[in-house]
Amino acid sequence: MDRRSFTFGLLTATTLGGFGTRAAAQGAIPAMEYMVLASKGGMFLEETARSAFEKTQDPAVKRFARAEVVEQVNLSDKLAANSRMPAGAPGTPGGLVGAAVAAPFAIAGTAAAAAGTLFGLAPDQMTSDAQKAAIVSQIRAMPPGPAFDATFVQIQLQGHQEAYAIHSGYAQNGDDPALRRVARGALPLLRLHISQLTRMQRTMAPAG
Repeated sequence: MDRRSFTFGLLTATTLGGFGTRAAAQGAIPAMEYMVLASKGGMFLEETARSAFEKTQDPAVKRFARAEVVEQVNLSDKLAANSRMPAGAPGTPGGLVGAAVAAPFAIAGTAAAAAGTLFGLAPDQMTSDAQKAAIVSQIRAMPPGPAFDATFVQIQLQGHQEAYAIHSGYAQNGDDPALRRVARGALPLLRLHISQLTRMQRTMAPAG
């Protein structure tokens, strides 16, 4: 299955179901909530990294952007391979891919923020879907230069901090053992990238 169709289907499933309803009943984070937030966050990090790789003139930023795209492609493949979504479910062959959404970031930001609290993120720490979409558009429109590089590093750092909370939360409290292993396996590289981004940010002028 095409991984973008897989992610798109997860977003559709969320609009049909809603966040957190099973978590309260089971005392664990449901796989669907994890898959949706992890996939959406990964798409955001990948899309902004692809733009940076094309535009930046900073060798360190270019190296990081290339590594980030590889990270997100690999993680997306692992999520898809370990998903237990049944045949015909949204995002699977024969499913209702894209039936209820018009864009990758179409889910209401309030729903995403509510889901974020399951992973230890307060609503004001969770970038909404509308904000993610606006940031992707902003990065695509910005000209190359120091301001672009600083903005990219800043949003990647926030995106990685969100991603770390999501994967860490599911690794500890997820309801699916296979996906818990995927989440746990994502943490070392996320920690490395957060460290790299923090160091890069210290050498740059603040983003305008």
